[in-house]
Amino acid sequence: MKYSHRLSDAVHILVYLEILGSNSSSAIAESVNSNPSLIRRLIAHMVKAGILERSGQHGEITIKLTRPADRISLLDIYQAVESHQEFLDVDQEINRLHPLSRCMPEVLGAAYQRVQRAAEQEMAQISLAAVVDQARARIDATQ
Repeated sequence: MKYSHRLSDAVHILVYLEILGSNSSSAIAESVNSNPSLIRRLIAHMVKAGILERSGQHGEITIKLTRPADRISLLDIYQAVESHQEFLDVDQEINRLHPLSRCMPEVLGAAYQRVQRAAEQEMAQISLAAVVDQARARIDATQ
């Protein structure tokens, strides 16, 4: 199974902006251990979703949150950057002639929807501010 790192990278970007304040995609990319073009793409998704705003001219661009970090949830960020919104996928390539195989997509689909709703409800309760506070505390503890 291939996992997406877009959510963790997007949260990392936002925490970086909140704690360090730098708008340099190169500096952020170094922290995320990624490349600046990926950082710019994720920022563009978050601008489009209304989490970030960009101002200034090319070369002098400023990026900042559109609202306080305590009003941005992990769910907001997830929905902004993930193109595939479901955590779990039901295998649709089944033997349609077999009675058990035919019922599995519906049975698993219902169970997976419960998991999806529970995860989204939990993500909605976790604010970016809480993540920023935890990151600051860990940084302070190591210094």
